[in-house]
Amino acid sequence: MRSEAGFTQNTERHFGGNLGRTLADPLSHADVYAGMQATIAVLAALQHREKTGRGQYIDVAMAAVLLAANERAHVDLEDVDTGAEPAILGATDGPQFVGLGGVRFVAAQSIVGSLTFPNYLRAMRRADLARDERFSTAEQRTANYDALHAIIQTWIFTFPDLEALDAQLDEAKIAVGVVRSLRELAETEWADYWGAVREVPDRLGGTYRLPGHPWHFSENELEETLPPAFQGEHNDLILKDLGLTEAEIEACIGANMLIRAPSPS
Repeated sequence: MRSEAGFTQNTERHFGGNLGRTLADPLSHADVYAGMQATIAVLAALQHREKTGRGQYIDVAMAAVLLAANERAHVDLEDVDTGAEPAILGATDGPQFVGLGGVRFVAAQSIVGSLTFPNYLRAMRRADLARDERFSTAEQRTANYDALHAIIQTWIFTFPDLEALDAQLDEAKIAVGVVRSLRELAETEWADYWGAVREVPDRLGGTYRLPGHPWHFSENELEETLPPAFQGEHNDLILKDLGLTEAEIEACIGANMLIRAPSPS
């Protein structure tokens, strides 16, 4: 679905020759986002029923979900030629740098775009670079990207630590984020405070960790994350609630239309 909705083509176009071979995004955007949008639609339908007394069916299309989640869709739909100017609105064009101690981080603004390049000049106190022919236009900055990146990287090495650098970049409204793994995030003080990761039983004698709630309420205490169900575990219960008889359920399972999860030992 990512390939059919333009995500793969955007990846190829954005990274171009920097890709040793053609690659797709490693995350399942369509499945995850469609589930989230379906949940939003259910809540909206329940609100509508509360007001009108009428329920309704909901249809969620993965392709439409990816269109809605694509922050540069307006550019692609109109076939806008931005030339050397990056059309990405998010941090996709953000350069990576290295701080003292070898800490890698990503800056959330392009060093090529005409709207964001001046922010780096303000942070570095290097207004003179705007008059440098190598960096005077987005096209020139793209052609001389390595030289521009090296200037900024050399400036970064003048800071004693990432905190001091972050304070300087913050003056120019440039956000940075340290490159770390998901497991490293899960071990942070913030993750412990938020309850970002929960340990649940695997119902086979062990445990494993799952993401916790991404939101908190101001008053209600959220329930603990429930152990995940086995595939097909609740099919019988749901189908009985829908009015199917035991014989009809068995026929569905016998025809491989449904599966019945084995009871955990």
